[in-house]
Amino acid sequence: METTTIQTEFDDDDVLVFEPLASAIFFAIFAFISASSVTGNFLVMTAFKNDKSLRRPANMLLVSLAVTDFFTGLIAIPAYTVTRTIVSDFTCYGKTRYLLFFPGMVCGVSSVTHLSIIAVDRYIAVSRPLRYPRIVTKQRCIAVLIVGAVFSIAACSWPSFSMGQSDDWFCGEQKKTEVVSAFVLGLCFIIVLYFGVMIFCHIHMIRTAIKHVRLRRTLSKSSKTERTEQEDAKSRLRATVTVGIIMGAFAICWTPIIFKFLFQSFAHYSSKTFLIVQVACEIPFYANSMVNPIIYGYRNEHFRHGYKRALHSCCPCLFSKPIEPRRFSRVSSGMV
Repeated sequence: METTTIQTEFDDDDVLVFEPLASAIFFAIFAFISASSVTGNFLVMTAFKNDKSLRRPANMLLVSLAVTDFFTGLIAIPAYTVTRTIVSDFTCYGKTRYLLFFPGMVCGVSSVTHLSIIAVDRYIAVSRPLRYPRIVTKQRCIAVLIVGAVFSIAACSWPSFSMGQSDDWFCGEQKKTEVVSAFVLGLCFIIVLYFGVMIFCHIHMIRTAIKHVRLRRTLSKSSKTERTEQEDAKSRLRATVTVGIIMGAFAICWTPIIFKFLFQSFAHYSSKTFLIVQVACEIPFYANSMVNPIIYGYRNEHFRHGYKRALHSCCPCLFSKPIEPRRFSRVSSGMV
């Protein structure tokens, strides 16, 4: 994007941050991300609702993440798009501007909280496979998800009580207020902390899962029980790899937003430069909400079938009725 297409000083008649062509491109990019996120995560929720074999505690965590990503596409991205591109009293003044960014921040913190919970769930499934069904129950999953939701809302709410006077103008010249700086550094700390938890859990999961698979290979293959246990170990390894892919996508999409937070807090920049950095870093951040449904469908036959069933129900003339997938093998975790 050329810097000549960006406005950083506004007259009374200005209504767009970007020139018309740049605004059209900006709207098109985020409209695609929003539509893909809503559609993909709706298919995940529909598959979970219609396929009883997917209704397991571990998959509840994935579906809860899908709900968060669904609302990211439905509410957070449209609100963000309006705030970033339109200059008005509502989008540029203090607390009202913060309220427009609030859905995106809550959904973002909720997403990273979900991924940390999923990492811990996989850690328990791999390290305590026999005790896993007793440790991870439906009721406990719901309780943990409620706590995570409350934390996400609370973590993003406190700046609204200390944003200063409502007549503070935040469009054009960037303001480095103490509240904003403390908030973005706090978000950065939360993301890095959660990511550290994910890395720790996943390294342990990979090592343990590979160890289990190798151990099963040394056993006799003539016993049906041993063959079943070997299938369980392979299934746990596959689930661990799936979670690793999800977290890898998270790292790719979220690293730019961490850079943006640090750049915003410590760098010296012009408004034009910062606007370019913001947009470049926020595109992958919001795009992460549409990635996970693709991973679920790629890695799991039952989710793919659920997607096809939902599409066939909506548009039978365009999508043929899917063939029923094979049944799950007996696995201890039940995740993708």
